[in-house]
Amino acid sequence: VFVCVLVEERAEGLGVGDVDAAMDPTVAEAITVGGMEKVLSAMSEVGAKRICFTDSIGSFGAEAPRENATAKWLTENPQQDPGSDYGRQKRGCRELMDQFRREHGGDPRFAVLPGVLHSNPVWGNGTTEYALDALLAAPHQETKLGLPTGEAYVCPIDPDIAMPMVFVDDLMRGLIALQEAEPHELTEPENGYCIPGLSFTPNELFAEIRKHHPGFGFRVELDENMNKFANLWPETLNSSEPLRDLGYAPEVGLSEMVSFVLQAHEDRNSYTAEAFKAMDKDGDGILTLKDIEGHVRKRLVRGRTTSYNTGQGAMELVMNQLMSELDTNKDGLISWGTFSEWYRNNSVEQVVKRIQASSLSAP
Repeated sequence: VFVCVLVEERAEGLGVGDVDAAMDPTVAEAITVGGMEKVLSAMSEVGAKRICFTDSIGSFGAEAPRENATAKWLTENPQQDPGSDYGRQKRGCRELMDQFRREHGGDPRFAVLPGVLHSNPVWGNGTTEYALDALLAAPHQETKLGLPTGEAYVCPIDPDIAMPMVFVDDLMRGLIALQEAEPHELTEPENGYCIPGLSFTPNELFAEIRKHHPGFGFRVELDENMNKFANLWPETLNSSEPLRDLGYAPEVGLSEMVSFVLQAHEDRNSYTAEAFKAMDKDGDGILTLKDIEGHVRKRLVRGRTTSYNTGQGAMELVMNQLMSELDTNKDGLISWGTFSEWYRNNSVEQVVKRIQASSLSAP
């Protein structure tokens, strides 16, 4: 029996942990370290031995090597200052796992993750996620969908600073390899391994984006916190240990990653544009409450079984919910930019279904 503890990588202006929790170290400590204590206690009660925990480049501080950083360095330098509460909480989890090994014969492993790259529509506010923001912005700077273009991308870190990243497909292969390895195959201290991928600077990323979107524009406006961590963390992770013990080596490079992620965003934008244009009857690139209500009445709220679910009461519930989510400045107008951002993780259809489900469950 084994347990995998995958802590979502996004944080405190880091690229890694929950932003709201990181703003309150007490809450973050309770979630991260307190959560690990509970997991290990439950494992000891049922006799589970193996646990795989995701650590982060946020654990490395100013003393860490800039090139070819290793998980071993973290175990050999337990008192180094990672420069953030987030990094100290990760260290606390490693210490608890090592205690679990000594006192309960556990089989803990940990993986040090760089920034995670993917084609999903949403992510957090971490430092490494500047790359995902840039990849999302690029398709919005062209007019091929017949809708208003977005502004230049604002880069929050030094464009010549390299940071380690990994594409999600490589990440999962590395984590599975670490989880499934036999104990005798793991030779690193505390069974800790970095999961390397690719490293690049913002300028290198932007050059690759321009191969697909030649007009991609950006400007640099440094975020003090994000830029601090970009300069603090290693630029590359060592690949020899995971290759030797896990048989893992990254396969996705910068060109392939950029092409794949851009295509996913472009496909999603096309779908979103169809939804927007279906409501924007006059084609001015702006939605009004009337536009959205007409769409909902015509296409979504019809053919139901009761007047309660299709009548004016239900329509008001749907429209109030949609406008509360879309019309954030309360001017009654929804731009293409606002709609496309909202549509990354929502849809009009989903809101209607939520209201209908709530109506049906009401006494």
